[in-house]
Amino acid sequence: MSENKVFDVAVIGGGIVGTGIAYELSKYKLSVALIEKSVQVTQGATKGNSGIIHAGYDDPEGSLRGELAAKGNKRYDDWSRELGVGLKRPGSLVLAFDESGIEYLNKLKKLGDERGVPVEIISKEEVIAAEPNINSEVIGALRAPTAGIICPMRFVNFLFKNGVKNGVTPFMDHEVTGFELSDDKIQKIITSQGNISAKIVINAAGAFGDTVSSFAGIDKYEIHPRKGEYILLEPHPDYNVNHVIFPTPTKESKGILVVPTETGDILIGPTSENLHKNSSDDLTTSNLGLQEVFNKTRQLVPGLHTGLTVKTYAGNRAQPNTNDFIIEKYNTPDNFINAIGIRSPGLTAAPAIADMVIEMVEEITGALELKENFETIKFESIDQSKKALSNIEWADSLTPNLDSPSMPLMEKAWDFGVKKELYNYFCFSDRGLGVDLGATFQNEMIKILLERGLNYNEILFRLKDSQQVTVKE
Repeated sequence: MSENKVFDVAVIGGGIVGTGIAYELSKYKLSVALIEKSVQVTQGATKGNSGIIHAGYDDPEGSLRGELAAKGNKRYDDWSRELGVGLKRPGSLVLAFDESGIEYLNKLKKLGDERGVPVEIISKEEVIAAEPNINSEVIGALRAPTAGIICPMRFVNFLFKNGVKNGVTPFMDHEVTGFELSDDKIQKIITSQGNISAKIVINAAGAFGDTVSSFAGIDKYEIHPRKGEYILLEPHPDYNVNHVIFPTPTKESKGILVVPTETGDILIGPTSENLHKNSSDDLTTSNLGLQEVFNKTRQLVPGLHTGLTVKTYAGNRAQPNTNDFIIEKYNTPDNFINAIGIRSPGLTAAPAIADMVIEMVEEITGALELKENFETIKFESIDQSKKALSNIEWADSLTPNLDSPSMPLMEKAWDFGVKKELYNYFCFSDRGLGVDLGATFQNEMIKILLERGLNYNEILFRLKDSQQVTVKE
């Protein structure tokens, strides 16, 4: 690392917020550093969430998260178009099972109407027509057609790739341990692998954002991890859903959901468990938590079962003592911006947070000048299995991205006699929703096996004693 280079901007944190800010900054004539303590991006809350782009109607009036969620929802169309990364808008349903639930839906509708977010209350008959697997005791629902689903890891990976393509310098495996301050400015960022200098420092360090903020002398904020446990399931006719299905929310959480993921699987969760500050790295799942996920989602979709479990995982959301996003610049240090406390709906708000931070950078530096030669690398929506079989060199280069063996190797295994067991042999999982390309591989594997004559029930998706999930049905 050269300690002589002074970047125009350094962004700390490689989640959806940090990479989104770095990506947007890379559109301007600026030198940008992205500093991440893990060896790759996406390893914090971005990896362990629901992948939902909320419609943006239900956060508190006057809050930053209320303001930025609806803006972020719309801006994802831009990011999706620019990056070529999938964004689906199946819409969401908040279910009511009694009259008090209907009263709450009316309050949510009023909020949506005030914010210009399209929402409507639909009848029991309309709910069941739209979602045949839903609990038949439902009496109505609030429908928000603009709610979306994405693969968060795929979005971050391509925000990162495109940022680097356009000049962002990544410093992976660099944990920030302090700042060198003088003259009301951060002069150097001290990391586990040396110092980095920048004219402006942006803190987007997720669950560790308060620690980084304290290095700048801004120590009034506390961020505690709030754990959510999830179960990811292969799709099945007994429980497939067409919308993101919410219960009536609580003060602490939007509830335990049933989500049709962008890659075609079904996600159920999360729990909401407040952890001690020192437990930010605790991503363990528990029998109690998984049982809660299963029990509560079966109240929404009674046909749910765990026989086709892909994986279980947990993620920690950054819960600030303000209960709101903290996005602000300071007089001292006057080159420091916080973008922390990004609790739910932080994923949804991420593009709007990036826009807000860019405005703050301009307030510090003056007007920014766009690059004339900004280039994008787009995710290619292609039939990877067919291309891999016809181009072994391409397949071998693809393998590290898929976290799965190349398709030619699968072909050899089939010829050798591994058939109904093939899925178990080759489909690996990650501890997080981040099975972006991996899930594509898994779904393509199922398609190939069906095309080769196996029926759905013959495919061994997981070994019976795999301990993927430990709930009682």
